[in-house]
Amino acid sequence: MKVLLSVLFTLFISSAVFAEPTPDPATFQVETIQMKLKAGKSLGDLLALREKFSDFAKSGQLNFSERVLVPWAVKNAALPDSQDWDAIWVGFAPNTKDYANALSYYLKNGEAFNSDFDAVITNFGTNLLISETVFSGELAPTGETGVVLFRTCELKAGQTMDETKSAMLAMSETLKAGGSKGGTYFWNSGPGSAPSMEDSFLITRWFSSVGRVMDCSAFRMYLDYPFYGEG
Repeated sequence: MKVLLSVLFTLFISSAVFAEPTPDPATFQVETIQMKLKAGKSLGDLLALREKFSDFAKSGQLNFSERVLVPWAVKNAALPDSQDWDAIWVGFAPNTKDYANALSYYLKNGEAFNSDFDAVITNFGTNLLISETVFSGELAPTGETGVVLFRTCELKAGQTMDETKSAMLAMSETLKAGGSKGGTYFWNSGPGSAPSMEDSFLITRWFSSVGRVMDCSAFRMYLDYPFYGEG
């Protein structure tokens, strides 16, 4: 499986602890791969490969983390483009250099476990994105399941990303005061993104108060299964 990703993002409602707003900019590299389980295979078969992948990543001293997102309250019609897959493999790296190092190591040494992944899943496309932290939260720890919310948004005429970020930050602080335990992030499209994502971006929370600055799709909700790395 030609998979080497580099770290995530978004809103994690379950098993997360809020932190203070992070400095601007706070960005990191994200890679996503859409996966389809092969006949007779399940999510359990994929998660069973975590230990082997962990050994491989540690052997290369790779500075990245991996997670698997499984659709929970999602319809294909709500996606940027009509797609048919069972899970999303998401990776994060602190910067482009760490991502490039991880990818290089994988391309040179990844054949050791490719057959194990190929027996379980088929890949359907890779996307690269840049994530910007608006309000920081911790990911669900290994062994637990978190929740992630996505919305696809586009700025209204005359509005700016700075205005959008201010609105999202204010809402995040309000949610924190109410006991919410999530973080808020932008995901900006990069190589491999669908044509329909042009001029659009992803956010991780439903902010009813930002309707004045952007138009957003309905929520898409995923279960978050840590695969490799700290969380």
